[in-house]
Amino acid sequence: MTQLRRAQLLMVIITLLLTAAVLCVPCEASAAGCATACHARLWREQVVHAPVKSGECTSCHNPTGPSHPATKKAFTFTGDGAKLCYGCHDNMAAKKFVHGPVASGDCLACHDPHQSANRALLKEEGAALCLMCHNLKLDKKFKHGPVAGGICTPCHDPHQSNNRHLLKNAMPNLCYMCHSNIAAIVQDAKYLHGPVQDGDCMACHTPHASDYEQMLIKSFPKEFYLPYSPDNFALCFECHNKELPQDARTDQATGFRNGNFNLHYLHVNKQEKGRSCKVCHGPHGADQPKLIQEKVPGFGKWDIPIRYTVIDNGGTCVVGCHKPKTYDRMNPVEY
Repeated sequence: MTQLRRAQLLMVIITLLLTAAVLCVPCEASAAGCATACHARLWREQVVHAPVKSGECTSCHNPTGPSHPATKKAFTFTGDGAKLCYGCHDNMAAKKFVHGPVASGDCLACHDPHQSANRALLKEEGAALCLMCHNLKLDKKFKHGPVAGGICTPCHDPHQSNNRHLLKNAMPNLCYMCHSNIAAIVQDAKYLHGPVQDGDCMACHTPHASDYEQMLIKSFPKEFYLPYSPDNFALCFECHNKELPQDARTDQATGFRNGNFNLHYLHVNKQEKGRSCKVCHGPHGADQPKLIQEKVPGFGKWDIPIRYTVIDNGGTCVVGCHKPKTYDRMNPVEY
């Protein structure tokens, strides 16, 4: 081996020894030390975890003594699982219903512990994060406003709640937080639709996405007049008798009859000007029995007035669209 060759080999050995010596120097457990040595990539994003940003690496990582990075076990976590996070953050698993990752102590399912491009160190923004686990069928024509905006937290708490489905409030008060117009109707109405009285908005509405307007679970017409078809009133027939408007004569299908002459059939079952249910009935509540509205909107600029009075075996309607009419199931009125 030539003298030049020996000198080159010696330089290589010296370089390797110096590199090894540098790598075996224990790292200073601070952001400056960790960043300078190896981990600068952990705080490049827009949102950085507070301990990382302030250089408090030992808030989460506890040095054990051996040199790092030569020894992989040079650091341990200051707590196990979610207990590590609870050292600074409030207990997120104290209420009746707890989000699955929180219950299992897997905060990192949703959060990055060092940095993120998203608020709250989330791995994805808004609904995109939730859809990593929750398989919701959102490919519908109509979407609930928060869903369309890509956010789930107006309705759901991401960690825990005392309400099912991690809702921020129990129904119907949750819905009334945004739908104050419906809250006003319900608050003032003397009579409430059964599902509304039970606080069950989801009996008629779906909370995420729907093929029908107003987030309804089944079809219901927005038109004032329309040809009768059972499919047009599929929502109502989820609970109400499908035979109600079917036959011109009946003594069982409906109580709205003059003798056995079916007055639901008279109003609804028409090919040219069949009335929608909402012409007479308030879908949420009303001040008259049978959810009969006092004024019917939607007929041009005029709200049709209705005054409905219950009588023995029937009732009387004084309404803007025809002369006063009385019906009696036992002793039919002659017209």
